[in-house]
Amino acid sequence: MLSEKDKRWNRFIDEVTGRDELSEIQRAAVLCFWYDAEMQSGGHSGYFDCYPETVPGELISAINLIGYKEIADNFQKALEEKERDDGDEDGYETVDNAYYDFEPSLGELLMEFVENNKEEIFRGIL
Repeated sequence: MLSEKDKRWNRFIDEVTGRDELSEIQRAAVLCFWYDAEMQSGGHSGYFDCYPETVPGELISAINLIGYKEIADNFQKALEEKERDDGDEDGYETVDNAYYDFEPSLGELLMEFVENNKEEIFRGIL
């Protein structure tokens, strides 16, 4: 049986991540969700391929708002690799491995962020 927290997380994925109009808190959570999801499946090269229109400063601010400066700094390093090597997949090995080594993970911290901000996250959602 799912806990209320787990149900809220599933609801966040189902009902918040696809919305067009988002508050700052919702948008930060959604940006971090998609970044983490792509990192888990394709690393930085996959993220940059799938989300080429990402505004880097916006994602960095979102990660910092979630409370993970180290991951924000790691993303900045990935951006520098992208600029230096024009997105060579092998150039991301160090920043990808660093991302996977962070404890807690961004996903875990994001789940807590959603839970701690549930009133705002689910505001306007029936």
